[in-house]
Amino acid sequence: MSYVAGRRRQLPGRTRRESLAWSCILILGAVLLFGVLYFVGKGFVEVPLVEVWKIILGRDTAQEMWHDVVLYIRLPRILGALLIGLILGCAGCIFQALLLNPLASPYTLGVSGGAAFGGACALYLGLSNPIFPAFLGGLASLLLVLFMSGRRGSFRTESLVLAGIIVSSVFSAGVSFMKHLFGEEVGSLVFWLMGTLVGIHLKEVMWLWPFAVGIIMVGVFSAKALDVLCLGEKVARQSGVATETFRLLLLIVATLGTAAAVSVGGIIAFVGLVVPHIFRIAFGPLHLYLLPLSALGGALLLLVSDNLIRVYFGVEIPVGVWTTLIGGPFFFYLFIKRVSWREGRSES
Repeated sequence: MSYVAGRRRQLPGRTRRESLAWSCILILGAVLLFGVLYFVGKGFVEVPLVEVWKIILGRDTAQEMWHDVVLYIRLPRILGALLIGLILGCAGCIFQALLLNPLASPYTLGVSGGAAFGGACALYLGLSNPIFPAFLGGLASLLLVLFMSGRRGSFRTESLVLAGIIVSSVFSAGVSFMKHLFGEEVGSLVFWLMGTLVGIHLKEVMWLWPFAVGIIMVGVFSAKALDVLCLGEKVARQSGVATETFRLLLLIVATLGTAAAVSVGGIIAFVGLVVPHIFRIAFGPLHLYLLPLSALGGALLLLVSDNLIRVYFGVEIPVGVWTTLIGGPFFFYLFIKRVSWREGRSES
C-alpha cells in the first residue's frame, strides 16, 4: 500500500483508531510528566521526589545543594531533551507529509549539515555558545535548497530531496575541514557533533521554547491542509489549498525548528524518522493527532535515551549515539520493506 493510497482510504470518518490516538496522547503526556519528575531526582546525587516538588514550587529544601543540582543542572537538561525531541518529532512528521515519503526526515533537506557547520565555525572562532551561528548555518542550508529546487517556480519533491543531498554533502565537507583546523582540540567539536545535551543551560531552553511552540501550533492548525496535500497536488488545489505557498511556509517552519534543535543539542539523528512512522503505522495518517503524537513521542524518546544510561550506569554517552543505534536498524528495515513493495508492484 502506497503512502498516498493509504490516506485515500483512511481519511473519511472518525474511527476507533482515532479515539485510541487521543487516549495515547493523554497517556504520553502523563508519562512525560512522571519521567521529568523521576529523572530530575536521579543521578549521582539522589534528590527525593518530595524535595523535587518543593524546589520546582520555589520552596525551601533540606539541602541547598539539591536546589542547585535540580534547577541548574538536571532540569535544564531534561527540559532541553523534551523540547528538542518535540521539535524533531514534529518536524519529521511535517517533512514526511510534504515530501509524500515516510522515509523523509528533517535531515533530508541538509539542515543538520548547515547547522553543524555554523556551530563548528563558532567553536573554532572561540565563541562560548554556538547557538546563533549554527542557527544561521541551518537557515543558509534552507535558503540554498529552496533556491536550487525552486528555480522554475515550483518546489517539486524530487528537486527538494536532490537539492538537500547536494547541500548536505557540501556542508559535510566543510565540517570535515573544520575538524582538520581544530587539530588536537577536535574532541570538543566531535562530542558536540555526536549530539549531546550535557551542559545545557536555562538560556538554551528559553531559546528553544518559541520554536517548539511555533512548530506544534503551525502543524496542528495546518493538519487538515496537510491531509489534503497528501492526496496529491491536483486534489489539494481543487480543494482550495495554495500548495506552493503552503509547502513553502511549512518547510520554513520545520527547517528553522530543526536548525534551532541542532544548534543546541548537535546532530541527533533518526528521531524525526522513527517516531512519526511508528505512530502512523499504529494510529493512521490524520495529522490532527499524528502531529501531537509525533511531538510527544519524540520528547519521550529523547528523554529516556538521554537519562536512562546516565541514571542506571553512571556514564555519559552522547544521546545522538543512542538515537542512531535505535534508528539505524529501523531505517534499514523500512528501506528493505519499501524496496520489496516496489519490486512486488512492478512484477504484478
